[in-house]
Parts: sequence; C-alpha cells; structure tokens
Amino acid sequence: MKMVRSYDHRVHAGNAGDVWKHFILAEVSGYLLESGRALVYAESHAGRPDYLLNRCGEWTDGVGRCWRHLPSLLNFCYFRVLSSFNPKGLLCYPGSVRIVQEIARRHSLKLQADVWDIDPDVASAWANYGDREEIDFHEGDGFTGALYLLGRSPPGLLLIDPPYVDAKDASLAENLFFEAAEMGWTVLWWSMAGLDTAPRSSSPERFSLSFAEAGMECGRWDGATVAIYGADSSLIEHVRGQGAALIRVLKNYP
Repeated sequence: MKMVRSYDHRVHAGNAGDVWKHFILAEVSGYLLESGRALVYAESHAGRPDYLLNRCGEWTDGVGRCWRHLPSLLNFCYFRVLSSFNPKGLLCYPGSVRIVQEIARRHSLKLQADVWDIDPDVASAWANYGDREEIDFHEGDGFTGALYLLGRSPPGLLLIDPPYVDAKDASLAENLFFEAAEMGWTVLWWSMAGLDTAPRSSSPERFSLSFAEAGMECGRWDGATVAIYGADSSLIEHVRGQGAALIRVLKNYP
C-alpha cells in the first residue's frame, strides 16, 4: 500500500504565504459576488475550518505583522473578515472556505462549497464544526474529487492549494488548473516562490508578493504566487490594483 505523506497546516496557519493567498482569494470571491449571484466554490486541499494561533506559529511573521497596522488595512475585504473573526485581538485564523463563506454572507448571498482533505484529523475537525450548512466536506483526494465535480456543477471559483509533500502534486495541480478553466471556472493556484510549480502555459495571470517588500518573513521562502485563469480582464485589473494598494500600505510601516 502506498503511504501518503502527512501534512499539518496548524503551525503554518496565518503565515506570509497564507496572507497573500487569502488576500487574493478574498478579492476574487468578493468581486464575483458583486454580480448578485450565488457562488459555487471548490477547494482541493481545505485543511481545518479554523486554527487557534499560539505563540510559536509562523503567523507571528505573517498576519501578525500586518495586524498591528489593522486600522489602515480595513479597506481590504480580507482584513475586514479577519477582524470580524477576532473582535478581541488576533486569536484565530479562518481557513479559506470560511473566508469565502463570510464574504458571501456579507453580500447576503448563498454559497455552495465542496472541499476536500485526506487527513482523518481534519475530517474530524469538520465533523465537529457547527457552521457548515453551506459547506460539504469530503474526506479524500482533492485532485480527484474536484476534477469529478467540474463537469457536474455550474462553474464557480476553484482554489488549488496543495501541500506539495508529494512529487506529483505540481503536475496534478496543473492538470486540474487547466481542466477547470476550460470548463468555465475561475481558478486560483497558489504556491510559494521557489517551488517548481508554475504553469507551463504563459496564458494565466500571476500575482506575486515579495514577503520582505510587505514587511513579512516566512523562513526560507522569499515570496508567494497565485496564478489566476478563467477570469475576465476587469477582475484581473481589480486584483492587480488591490494587490498594489496593499503593498503600498504595508511599505509605509517599518
């Protein structure tokens, strides 16, 4: 039997890579919800519904460094959502689908979310999570599950966020990325800078962040990238403008 390498996101939750990934995700989902239509959302590697932040996590050099400048960041959807989850200080970090769920609620729109993870502990966390009326969690391989969903659901927004603990993750992510885009989905594919995961095609837009430029750190990683495919030009311009605005704000602080 093939052994699947485990991955536990708890120590990484809220790190600089998460900040960029979830900032882009929030901007894209908010833009799509502006249409006034319910959103179909899928995620290949969901992790837990949320994470308690402890003193030794990577979040201190990621969202923790942003949080001290919060009043200047509340023009951005991502930070408004984080603030709503943390009215008494930064104590927990929501998973991707929870961020999208909260944005849909702010638009008074329905969400249909299907998310996957192979970790039994993650499945247990979802089983004990109360606020999942709009979220279907599937314990299993997200590459296969999301691919199966593509042709059986109206097109929506797909986040591909593999842990890259298996050598095949990058090629499986690339296949899912282009299959989803061909079926009319808006697709986001996240990776840390330096990983050999960039799509071979030059077509997708890529939005990259240098952590140092934004006043963050993440161990050996210098930055993160989100590739976007299947988005119209106005959405691309919106994300580009918001990303540049975030960097301008963060660069104002030492």
